[in-house]
Order: sequence, then structure tokens, then C-alpha cells
Amino acid sequence: MKKISSILIAVICFTSCKNEPKITYKYQQKEDLFYCDAIDMDLIKEAVYAFEDYIENHYSMEPPNSVDKGYYFYWEISKSDRIPAVELINPHILEIRDELKKIENLWIINNDEAKLNMNHPIAKCIGDYMEDQQLKKIYDVLVESNTFKNLVFLAPLKRDPIKFRKDRALVTYLALNTFYARILTLDFSNLEELMKINRERFIEEQKRLREENKENIQLIKLDSIRNQ
Repeated sequence: MKKISSILIAVICFTSCKNEPKITYKYQQKEDLFYCDAIDMDLIKEAVYAFEDYIENHYSMEPPNSVDKGYYFYWEISKSDRIPAVELINPHILEIRDELKKIENLWIINNDEAKLNMNHPIAKCIGDYMEDQQLKKIYDVLVESNTFKNLVFLAPLKRDPIKFRKDRALVTYLALNTFYARILTLDFSNLEELMKINRERFIEEQKRLREENKENIQLIKLDSIRNQ
């Protein structure tokens, strides 16, 4: 009996340890995002604040850096299909990505592209806590009708970095579906190839804009191509 008890304790310990994230949390002293009992919100919180640090440090474009500036310039990435500047992504973000990738049914992966599974409970939690009621209505309709597309959802939303920062549910969506989803399946052992993909997508985007007679739009050079 004693032997059986020891085995059970070992199994429980192994299972528990196996499910624990293999990362060091750096942002848990920050303000919580929102409540969602369907997912590990400590991990989601870590993911969101790591994302905000990334855009503050690498998308502010000019000093002094700030999260608001980061959101302002990252907005162009959110609305496109480009991947973030891969050469600037740090190991901690990759560790978070790897933990997020383990969450069952959180992602829909098609070939090498991933997107947030809008049928996962986190999607409902995001909708429940979204502050902009008009945006929330659009979000809920798209989710409930199973017709959710990132560009359709973001289309009516104006570039408003202060609003982004204050709405922690919206920020969580942006972090998960326009940042982590886009780096989820990437092979970071070949940065040159990833940077090449970004350059090609940027060029295609500019061609599309010109074809739509939008030559007067101020094109903001971002990501891997900005120093080319």
C-alpha cells in the first residue's frame, strides 16, 4: 500500500511539473489583464506585456520610446499579413511562444500559418471584457457567425494608441492574433529567410496600394526592411 501511494505521488508530481511553464515570468508584478478561468491567464499576461515591451523598444521609431508610439507604428503590421520584425524578437518571447503553442485548441494552424482559434474560450473572454461597445458588437457578431477575419474586425478601428493601451482585452487580441500567431510556426534558425519573406510581403503590399490609387498615403517603412 505504501508503495502504491509513493507511485501515485510521483505520478501526480510528474504531471504537475510537466504542465508548469518552463519559463521565468518577468511581468507578473504588472496589472492583471482580465479574468478568464478557461486559460492560464498568468501566461497570457506574460505574453501581452512582453509584446508591449517589444513594440515599445522596436516600433517607437524615434526616442523617447513609449508603448503608445509602439502601438501607433505597429498598427500597420496589425492590419497587414506581414510578420513582425523577426530579427528583434528576444529569447523570452520565443519561450512564451513555445508555451502558448502547447495550449490545446488555442490555434488553428494551416500549413505554416497560424491564427487564433476564435472558438477557444479565450476569444469569448476577450469579447466579454472589450471596452469599446461598438467594436465589441462587431467582434461578437464575427465570432458567433464563425466568419471572423482580422482585417474585417480591425477595419472600422482608427489608429488610436491610447485606446489600444487602455483596452486590455483588445490588446490581448492584438498580441495573440497579430503577433504570436504570426511567429508561432516560424523557424528562427534562418532569420535571413524570414527577413526576405517580410521584404517580399512589404513590396507586394505597396504594389497593391498603388493599384488602388492610394499613392498619397504616407507609407511607413517598418520591420526588417526599414534599414535596407
